[in-house]
Amino acid sequence: MFDILETFGGWYDLPAHIGYVLFAVSMFLTNIFWLRILLIISLVFQIVYFAMAGGSLYTGIGWNLVFILINAYRLMALVQARRALTKATGGHLLGAGADEAVVDAANSLDDTQIEELIRLGEVYDLAPGAPLTTEGQPVDWFYFVTAGHAVVTVDGVEVARIHPGEFVGEVSFLTGIAATATVRASDRLSVLALDREKLSRACAEDARLSAAVHQVIGNALARKLVAANQRRAPRVPQPA
Repeated sequence: MFDILETFGGWYDLPAHIGYVLFAVSMFLTNIFWLRILLIISLVFQIVYFAMAGGSLYTGIGWNLVFILINAYRLMALVQARRALTKATGGHLLGAGADEAVVDAANSLDDTQIEELIRLGEVYDLAPGAPLTTEGQPVDWFYFVTAGHAVVTVDGVEVARIHPGEFVGEVSFLTGIAATATVRASDRLSVLALDREKLSRACAEDARLSAAVHQVIGNALARKLVAANQRRAPRVPQPA
């Protein structure tokens, strides 16, 4: 062990060897999440090595810090996207843990696909009264609500409310028809909006992404149908 270390420069070079080994291993990973984690760890070891080596190595340390910040930012974006996706597939409408198939569909998306959804989407904060869809009008965006609430009206009559974790525009996304209802923010609303045409093209190019997205939407629609039927069902009087 000691002879090997002496051959490769000694103990003070150990952080560099560890860092470069981790960097090499990361090149074999297909999971972007773990690839970025290994890159960050390898860069930390390289910074330790530069600091131990002494001399004017501040340029290398500075650039490694920049690379760490870039990878940390992308990691945070991935984590936030997964949280938003989990919320959208297992939130108020679906019930906590109520449908494992839906959660599995969300988890089946790898980090590359999550990044693709983030690239296709835009985050909006809407004021109370702002419209998401207008009855009878084309729907160009497919939304899921991350915070706040919205009200659904048909012919001016309120028929439902939208809660965090629910979709808006999924029927139009699946069928291409105009909006069947008007949806407006009832309070401050945050949504992730996905361009319908871009998402359709992405699903056409990636069968697994398409299967997961359509499974999530299908289950959400089924839940909405059940909830609507329950609201319409006559109440059975309880025996005295």
